[in-house]
Amino acid sequence: MQKARWFGLSLWHKLTGTALVLVLLLTACTSEMPPAAAPVQDDPSEEGQTITVINPESSENQGNPAATSAENKNNRYQIQTRLTDFQLLSATTGLAWGNTRNELRLYITEDNGKTWTNISPAASVPFSTTPEYGKDIFFLDPDHGFIVRNPAGSGDTIVLRTTDGGVTWKVTSFPGTGEVKAMVFADSANGWILSEGSPREGGQKSLYATDDGAQSFEALLGGTDPVSLLSSDHPAGTLGTDPSMAFTSPLRGFVSEKMDGLPTLYMTQNGGLTWTQNKQFFSLDKYKTCDSFTIGNVSFFSGSTKEGWIPVGCSRGNSTKFNGYFTEDAGDTWKLAQFKLSWQTGLNEKLTPTFLTRNEGWTILDSTVYYTSDQGTSWEPLPDNEKLIETLKGYPVIVKLQFFTSRVGWLLVAKEDQQRSLLMQTKDGGRSWQVL
Repeated sequence: MQKARWFGLSLWHKLTGTALVLVLLLTACTSEMPPAAAPVQDDPSEEGQTITVINPESSENQGNPAATSAENKNNRYQIQTRLTDFQLLSATTGLAWGNTRNELRLYITEDNGKTWTNISPAASVPFSTTPEYGKDIFFLDPDHGFIVRNPAGSGDTIVLRTTDGGVTWKVTSFPGTGEVKAMVFADSANGWILSEGSPREGGQKSLYATDDGAQSFEALLGGTDPVSLLSSDHPAGTLGTDPSMAFTSPLRGFVSEKMDGLPTLYMTQNGGLTWTQNKQFFSLDKYKTCDSFTIGNVSFFSGSTKEGWIPVGCSRGNSTKFNGYFTEDAGDTWKLAQFKLSWQTGLNEKLTPTFLTRNEGWTILDSTVYYTSDQGTSWEPLPDNEKLIETLKGYPVIVKLQFFTSRVGWLLVAKEDQQRSLLMQTKDGGRSWQVL
């Protein structure tokens, strides 16, 4: 971070006014926020997922005793809530969240969904949109988490952070004015946020970094300096779309996006100060009949800094077929794996497969789960599961599929209007499913 310190001085005077306003509104950039509000019944129109919520015992240790209602005396109660995203943190631990009446409802389970704890930030911090994982919410583990509240209709951009599993949240003013497009942390101290200005502002991308666990941020590229995010390989004024970001260490990182409609990958080896395009990543010569492309998130497999993958979809008309690019050398080279899957259509046309390792992956076509153990060369259709088939009839939109082990995976499905959703789990590798 020493190379980027001088950026902070150039930003100081411009940010002072904004920071003072934020201090008055939120007490202080490092002030402790009120404890998470107790869960309540969501709107009847958003009924769907029923979860059992328990009151965290640790709330008493914060000097804020749990409410003393009859329900709370029993330490658990049931609510119905609409979930829009989730993230598995272990084989038994996961996060799930949604947005109701401009309040972020964030829950964590440590017992495979039997009970959940509300770890939502205080209702005094409104969210006009629901955070997306890897874009504006990121957890390193059950204790360390970060959430961006984008400015759309809700004031300035702020970053919330917790180091105690959501018992308390602290807030930091974010110096950028653009919309946050991606966020990632390599460890509890080092993180990066990629933002993009509005088209009327030129759509300039900016990259910000923190080395103190989101207590402060500095502009590495972009921001007040008219330097394109990705140096000469990314001409200023040329806007990419669908960006994602990953860092495997405080120095080595990746940004994937569509540039001029084509999947593109950039790398940094100095913590984001300079970037170069990996021109070996994607070749149009291997795609002769595609009308357009879809690029998924760049990601590295759990516990690995060398092995990762990026899904790429080829679309023709109203159908899409996915392949994958895999790396085994920390992102220096990427090998195309052509998946032997049928073309996808309908509501789940853009659903990407999910991979646990470079060889082991799953996807769902219609109501059938497919499994591969050879990097997509072959896919085994798993036996039909009546519970999954019946659930998908009422909730046909597959929002997300993720596996944490070869046996444990979660699936979020929703109705077409996105107003109701159900979270499901498998404990046998996708052969059977149950609603959490």
